[in-house]
Amino acid sequence: MPSRITQPLLIAVAMATVLSAPAFATTLEITGPRGASLEINGRDLGFFPLDGPLELEAGFYLIRSELPGHLAYVNELELLTDVTWQRLTVRLVPLSRKTAWTSNLLLAGLGQHYLGKPVRGYIYNAAEAGGLLVALFAELERSNLRKDYLELQDLYDESINAEEIARFREAADQAYSDMKDKEDLRNTGLIVAGSAIVISIIDALVFFPAVESGAGPVPVDHGALEQGPWSDPDPLTAVHAAVRLEF
Repeated sequence: MPSRITQPLLIAVAMATVLSAPAFATTLEITGPRGASLEINGRDLGFFPLDGPLELEAGFYLIRSELPGHLAYVNELELLTDVTWQRLTVRLVPLSRKTAWTSNLLLAGLGQHYLGKPVRGYIYNAAEAGGLLVALFAELERSNLRKDYLELQDLYDESINAEEIARFREAADQAYSDMKDKEDLRNTGLIVAGSAIVISIIDALVFFPAVESGAGPVPVDHGALEQGPWSDPDPLTAVHAAVRLEF
């Protein structure tokens, strides 16, 4: 019979044994298009088709799959403790060339965002938005200068005194010159905005990704899958065919 001193020690050892034992909850079978990459919690698991199902503990898992020429598949999957087998089919939607270039008619760069090229998208966004803002403010100033020019022109036409005629003529000429400068700036802004739209459309058409399929290179790293903020802090274990992956 264990003594009072050894009883707490035995209980602690038993609890540690239970907690350290792998507690598989669900067999997850994931299928998807051949050659599409698969990530779980940010860890690369290779390409479809997989070697076999995954044995995972209950919890939340972030599933991501990509294939050139298709929209990325992202899904947060919850595995329940009362489900012994769960199947997930990854369906990737092909990119549309028409959507890619016509999106840029609404705002330059939207097509690049659609194609998964955010840096180019933001450059085109900024170019069109900046050009339109410059054109807007230049047009407002041009309109004000035009009013000043018309008023000075009326004063010049009504002047009799030679000194006033010269003064109003000089002021009217200066207002007209400033008005033309703002008009040129407005036109430049519109050209920049329009060019951003045209170039982004050409970019989307020329660099539209080809639809690819087929098995890709197999990753050599089968280390621990990284946990995301959705994951349980306790260590989880996965079995991928004959390879055990811990995450």
